[in-house]
Formats: sequence, structure tokens, C-alpha cells
Amino acid sequence: MREYDSLRRRTKALVTAALVAMVASWCLGGAPARADAPATYYLALGDSGAVGVQAGRGPTDEGYTDDLHAALKARRPGLRLVKLGCPGETTTTMLKGGICSYAAGSQMNAALDFLKRHRGRVRYVTLSIGVNNVGCMLDGDLACGLKGVGGLVTELPQITAGLRAAGGGTPVYASMTYYDPGLASWVKGDRATAIASVPMLDAFNGVQRAAALAGGFKVADVATAFAAHAFSTEVALPPYGTVPLNVARICAWTSQCARGDGHANATGYRHIAAAFLTTLT
Repeated sequence: MREYDSLRRRTKALVTAALVAMVASWCLGGAPARADAPATYYLALGDSGAVGVQAGRGPTDEGYTDDLHAALKARRPGLRLVKLGCPGETTTTMLKGGICSYAAGSQMNAALDFLKRHRGRVRYVTLSIGVNNVGCMLDGDLACGLKGVGGLVTELPQITAGLRAAGGGTPVYASMTYYDPGLASWVKGDRATAIASVPMLDAFNGVQRAAALAGGFKVADVATAFAAHAFSTEVALPPYGTVPLNVARICAWTSQCARGDGHANATGYRHIAAAFLTTLT
């Protein structure tokens, strides 16, 4: 009997100590620890814009996908960014490969594989692709440009529809309209070329919008963020003097005016990210 009482006292002491420790744990650190929830993902796809390429720097962590991820993560803690973009990618190479190396053979195959393996855990998918299809047109090669447009018309809907089919209904999907590097001709004294570039941009962006809507994607209106049509509003832009707002934004938000490189700079990428954020949320 004496041994039983001793055992009971020891058991009671142990239980009391455990309760005290549990209460202290709650007071100091909140509820008892739980296993981490499965990770969720933001999948960024496309060309150099998707990996934040900047003039003279190459890929950076200051691209629109990085800025967008930071904003989305503030709303969804634990959200991970996965970049599969490839500088120089066209719709053709995205589907078939040939520029960047992917274990699956192409960026599209890599994206489909990721979406299938993480089905239900990918929350966002963004896409910026197609501008390299028509880049040669800016160099005066009209035949090359027309061929690129043809590829864009047939291949971009394949990309958007394929991604949506693989990812299902959980992610929010978004692509983008583009800004107009051709506006930089204005500060080089060629206003006619700058003005003529805008209808070409509109046609290109029309294809972007159609493919996005057909594939169940939303569209981030980057062209409007860059004020692509704003010739009538003039602003001061050192060292170029007074220029239209659309020209000023190309010069201030990309490296086209200063270096002949149409990639966005850190400021430009922040504005692209803001356009995506508005669309995604």
C-alpha cells in the first residue's frame, strides 16, 4: 500500500509538471507546435522579363516576378516563387526547347510537369512570352517579323490552354500586354517611327489578349501602366526636355532610350508587378 501511495504521488507530480510546462509553452509561444502546412507556389513563366533581366546585369532578383511574389507572400505567408523563364524565349522555343536547358526538354514541358506534380498547391501562374517572336521586326526584317506573328497566333493559345489544363482550377492565371520600346525613337529625333510603333503594339497586344482569354487567363494591362497612347500629355524628362508621357515612361522605366535595351529597369518592373497584382487580386 505504501508503494502504491508513493507511485501515485510521483505520477501526480509528473502530470502536474507536464501541465505547468504546457501552460508555460502556451503563454510564451502560443498554441502547441503543429506540422508545417504544405508549401504553396507562384509559378513564373516566359522570357527575360520573367527572370528580371536588366540591361548590363542579366537575370536579377529585381524583376516583376520578384516584386509580385513579395506582395503576394504578404497575403499568403509561405508562398514560394518558382522561376522557369528563359531569356530570349519565343513561343516556339517555349514549346519545343532550344535556348535554355530543361530536364523535361522545354520550358513548357517543365511547367506542365511542375503543375501536375503540385496540382492543388500552385496558387498563381504568370506568363510573359511572345515579344521575341517579333523582335526582328524592330530591326527592319519584315519577313521575319511576319513569320513570328504567325507563330504567335498559333502557339500562344496552345501555351495558355495547355497550362490551364495541367494546373486545373486552383491557380489564378495571368499574362500581360506589353509596353512599347519603339517610342524611344522620339528622343532620337524620329517622331514618325515612334508614332507608328503604337498601332503595331496594339495589334501585338490584341493577340496577347485573345490568347489569354481563350486559355482562361487574366490580362495585366502593362501597356496602360506605361501610358502607351499618351502622346497628348507632356512632361519634363532630363536630359531630353519636354516629351510625351508615353515616351517619358519608356525612357524612365526601361533602358531603351539610354542604352538601346528594351528591358525594364527596377522601376519599370515594379510597375509591371503592380499591374499583375491588380489583376491577380
